[in-house]
Amino acid sequence: MQQGSWWGYGALPVVLSAALAACTSMPAGLSSPATQPPVQAVQQSCHPEPLTGAAALLGAFADITPTQALQAEAAGARVCWGGGLRTLQAVSEDRDCLVLLQAEFSEQAGLGWPREPRFFKACGKGTYDRQLLQPFTLVWLSGKVTGQAEFAGTPIPVIEIDALYRGSDCLEGDTAPQCVHSYLQPLKKPQ
Repeated sequence: MQQGSWWGYGALPVVLSAALAACTSMPAGLSSPATQPPVQAVQQSCHPEPLTGAAALLGAFADITPTQALQAEAAGARVCWGGGLRTLQAVSEDRDCLVLLQAEFSEQAGLGWPREPRFFKACGKGTYDRQLLQPFTLVWLSGKVTGQAEFAGTPIPVIEIDALYRGSDCLEGDTAPQCVHSYLQPLKKPQ
C-alpha cells in the first residue's frame, strides 16, 4: 500500500506546511509573526482529499479493521474507514449516527467490497443533511473508536466522527446539490 494515497490505512505523519515563526528570531525587514499566515496542518488519510486544520492534528491512524476494533485494546484508536451508508439516525436533537458497510481500497482494484461484510457505526455532534446522506452514499470517516453497538444481530465498533467526506457518483461537472463530493459539516441550528 502506498503511503500518501487516499486509500492508505496506515499510520501517516502529520506534516506542517509552515515553520513556527514564533520560535525563531526575525531578521530585520521581515514582518512579525503576528502578521504571518497561520500554520496549516495537513494529514494524508483514507479520504479522497487530505485532512486539514484541527482534524489533521488529532494523531496517526491505526491500521485496524472494524473486526479488530471490537477488541478492548482498540478503544481510543483513531481509524479512517470508508463505506456505503446503510442507515442514518438522529439519536438526540444534536447527534447523528451512521451505520456503514466498510469498503476496501487497493491501488490495483480501487474500491471494492469484502467477501464477509464488515459494518461499523460512526456518531458525531450535530445533524447531517439528509439530502446528501442517503442509503448507499459512499462516505469516508475518520474518528476514534469509542465502543460497540449491534447491527443486524452482530456486534460492530462505534467511532466518534472527527471528519466525514461524502463521495459522489455524478458525472464530472454536474453541479446538482446531490453531487457534492467534499467534507461535510453538521448542519447549523436555526437561530
